[in-house]
Amino acid sequence: MKKLLGLVPLFALTIMFVQCTGNSKRVNIVAMESHKTTHIQYDSIISMERLKEMGIDRGTLLKHIKLQENAWFGGDFRDDQSKPRYIPTCEDFLLTIPLVEHYLYAHGFKKPSKELFAKRVKQVFGYDLGTSATSTFVNISHEEGFDFASSFFAIEDKGFITYNWLLRDLISVDGNTIKLKNTTLKQILLLNKFLIYNDTGALKQLEQSRYKGEADEIGDYYNSVRMLDDLLTGYSYFGSPELNQWFFNKERDNPFAFLCYIFDKGKGNNLIVHPELIATIEKNTTGKNSAYYNEKFLIYVYQVLQDEDGMNAAQFNLEQKARMFCYLANSEYKMRNKYADYIPSADWPRTSMAYVIMTNCEKIYRYARAHKFFGISSPKMMDEIEQEGLDLNPPGGDE
Repeated sequence: MKKLLGLVPLFALTIMFVQCTGNSKRVNIVAMESHKTTHIQYDSIISMERLKEMGIDRGTLLKHIKLQENAWFGGDFRDDQSKPRYIPTCEDFLLTIPLVEHYLYAHGFKKPSKELFAKRVKQVFGYDLGTSATSTFVNISHEEGFDFASSFFAIEDKGFITYNWLLRDLISVDGNTIKLKNTTLKQILLLNKFLIYNDTGALKQLEQSRYKGEADEIGDYYNSVRMLDDLLTGYSYFGSPELNQWFFNKERDNPFAFLCYIFDKGKGNNLIVHPELIATIEKNTTGKNSAYYNEKFLIYVYQVLQDEDGMNAAQFNLEQKARMFCYLANSEYKMRNKYADYIPSADWPRTSMAYVIMTNCEKIYRYARAHKFFGISSPKMMDEIEQEGLDLNPPGGDE
């Protein structure tokens, strides 16, 4: 077969390369930001008597609020170094659990069954609660015990997910009353509605939230954008089409930040594929709007297979590349048939990318064919793609 380098326009091979990092710990207290809003809404008030009934000692609560004034994680940049840095402990976190529980169930959150809760934790975070020891909380960031830098925690007996918020994010103290802040707490409520019950309305509210913390905030507020981003890039949760669409929109101007999660490696160097992301790209493709599909997605996979421009940073091997080729071929075959009336056009090339790969990456193609395309693709489909390519580009034609 002849090389079809001319079928891959050089201008289309330019994809902004941004390093893709997975499972990174989010530094939740790093520096003060002057642009944050001061608008706070107080949703409800808790008396000191009620606080005691919830199992929280007033003196202990006030003590830890004071201690957290010097809580700087990830670096200490204060001018005044006379007071030592305070890193919140498990005791700080335990004080937040009754407050979150009170808010959630006072605002209509329905406690899930133990089975549903465990199922959703497994689906979203990849964590099996059945293997965890009995405790007040479970660190589902795949860390042992309490770690202030970890993101999410499961409160299994209460049936909700939370984060190790600072107390000042949740409440303010006014004499003998505790005021609950309807900002962070509502964020936790919406998160649980989405994660446990797949409430897309709650997800939409999280996506639209613009709250960034208080003006005198200690550190960098863990807002809804960072939270949703952690679910996707930290825990590889792509089970929600709506969340995937948000991710696609967010990274539309930086395609690599989205594309690099389609194919990944897991334990044992195994290939991990997230076809949900391919489906998201397909959903955003039309006959007259296919530039992203053809010039970003297909070219990205081609570059990985060819080890071009550092795109194969994960060092996918021959078999993994052959499997990736099958996923690309499946998608492109479907899309080219769907939009056949637009081929050829400015965005829909005359020859398929699958055929370009068959010729320019012949070793990968032959490996896939020798293994019957791993059951991913139909041999009949591959034969059809190859024959169409040969008909359009007969042997002996212009090189």
